[in-house]
Amino acid sequence: MITAMVFWASGPAPAEAQVRVPTVLEVRGPSLHDADSYYLMRGFASLEERERSEATFYDGREWRDGPRDSVLAAIATYTTAVITVDPSTLKGLRAMPHPSSADLLVADDVATLARLNDDYIESVRNSNVARFRDILASDFLCTLADGTLIDRDQFLANAAMPTTAHGLQVHDVNVRVLGDAAIVHAATTFTHPDGRPGRGRYTDVWARRDGRWLAVAAQFMRQ
Repeated sequence: MITAMVFWASGPAPAEAQVRVPTVLEVRGPSLHDADSYYLMRGFASLEERERSEATFYDGREWRDGPRDSVLAAIATYTTAVITVDPSTLKGLRAMPHPSSADLLVADDVATLARLNDDYIESVRNSNVARFRDILASDFLCTLADGTLIDRDQFLANAAMPTTAHGLQVHDVNVRVLGDAAIVHAATTFTHPDGRPGRGRYTDVWARRDGRWLAVAAQFMRQ
């Protein structure tokens, strides 16, 4: 008997995914289809055993005096399904890799940085200086396509002007997290003011400061 629970969370993986209930199986981790979704599968010998085991755990002090409040605060919605599986399927599920806490944190950082990258590009499209002020570090530096190095103030002044990269689109985004630093690589396509098709690439460097990811450097090229 397998209980499959899917979480939709607003932050890191709910801590319940790291608190074990006595079962014949427990598999957990981030979903591949949605950065804010997590799964938790538990196996029990029968429905009755599931009810007894989970009632004992959720009524116990380990849960009530432990991560209960933080877990409930992190979960936006969830759904539960209970199915019967054969022994070979159970064996296969047991062989699934269990992501570590560190893996879950990195996955959450990648999702956060992907959203920040979207914000960055959207701010270029719409000349959103206010958003740039929020996500650029005070010591931010940018290398322009002609090799000129500019600071944050000059970047914001440039960003206030409408972009000449019309219809800017981003492709092949690659986020690499290296502890409290991260590098984002991506390709771009756009249309020049004279109608010619354009393409480019950029590399952004982010740093985690006081619990927030901020852009500290950028470099781009266009053709």
